[in-house]
Amino acid sequence: MNINKRVIRAGLRASRPLFASHRISVNGKRAMVNLLTGAARPPKGTSFERITIAGVAVERVRPPLGETSGTLIYLHGGGYALGSAKGYRGLVAHLATAAGMTAIIPDYSRAPEARYPVALEEMVAVYSQFLEDGLDPKSTVIAGDSAGGGLTLALAMALRDRGIAAPTALGVICPWANLAIDIDHLRPKLRDPLILPSMTAEWAPQYAGTVDPMSPGISPVYGDMTGLPPIVMQTAGDDPISVDADKIEIACAASKTAPLDHRRFDNLWHDFHLQVSLLPEARDAIADLGSKLHDHIHNPRKVAAK
Repeated sequence: MNINKRVIRAGLRASRPLFASHRISVNGKRAMVNLLTGAARPPKGTSFERITIAGVAVERVRPPLGETSGTLIYLHGGGYALGSAKGYRGLVAHLATAAGMTAIIPDYSRAPEARYPVALEEMVAVYSQFLEDGLDPKSTVIAGDSAGGGLTLALAMALRDRGIAAPTALGVICPWANLAIDIDHLRPKLRDPLILPSMTAEWAPQYAGTVDPMSPGISPVYGDMTGLPPIVMQTAGDDPISVDADKIEIACAASKTAPLDHRRFDNLWHDFHLQVSLLPEARDAIADLGSKLHDHIHNPRKVAAK
């Protein structure tokens, strides 16, 4: 099913007042986000299993491919306050299918109930437990969108700094990686139909708490990218969070050791990938990201030569 992007844009803009409202509770907004993310319907034949790893509830997603090779650990978005593993089943199922991998979606603790560094420490524990259980980091990628994209980068830095074996690649979709400019109310507005700087300015301090928001664990754009796995990044031209990608590019270039593949989609909005069941551009983006993550596992020499 295809829907014109103008229609989807109008629908997102119509829902913006609800997401921006201070009268709706965080639980109410979590329910709204689950409806929004649930619009991504998984491919027919996808199977799901609820498990617990290192005390964290996790959704295991098996795409309808029979044999898969590799593991995709996916960190969902939602401003560190919203979003859920169950709500992201559809999007992750499409990405896992495109990558030919089994996927894992952790339900990390969210703000305001849990502030930094709770979610980050949970993800270090989950990844470490998988390694102890026999996960091969050379056939593993970590990916995420929005806040999950920022958490993906922060996790990779934490693994490096603690001497824990890194995954073979990282995938980030519209990463929210600079919470400091939100706390300082410096984020530009741009043309996104849903995301306003006032929203990120509300979510950022709830996650950061009393910690310096320029800490790399909170805002990885200020961290050292040296020694990180290759990064595949996708952003949207109308997304106010896309300015974070510019700083990621600068940080990767400064490191000289963190290869970055960045594809920007003009005239599209934050996390348009969530409309993968409705929007041809989203299907193209997911297919492209999945293919590149697959290549990092199966054809690392070919990827390095590009």
